[in-house]
Amino acid sequence: MRNLISLADIPDRTFKPRRFGLTMVMDKGLSLREAQDMISASGELVDIVKFGFGTSYVAQNLTDKIKLYQEAGCKVYLGGTLFEAYLIRGMVKEYKEFCLKNGIDTVEISDGS
Repeated sequence: MRNLISLADIPDRTFKPRRFGLTMVMDKGLSLREAQDMISASGELVDIVKFGFGTSYVAQNLTDKIKLYQEAGCKVYLGGTLFEAYLIRGMVKEYKEFCLKNGIDTVEISDGS
């Protein structure tokens, strides 16, 4: 990435896959096109994408968005709200199966809902 603005004492950004200095962004219900635009504009800076607030349950093209992010070198995980919805219904096995089927190897376990 090339910066057009010059600032002193800014460290060089490492390249993916990074081991430190990770950047996480939330997908709060982006359309597939908006997700593509985000990756086009700043994908090289993004390491992790979280589908927040249970939006993955209502998202159209969820599988396509997961694949898009993964192909851009981003880890993907479904936020804790969705995990809680599965947990409270006794469906943790189904949650795990969905994650594995979609190549999701990171999960958020929460107790906020």
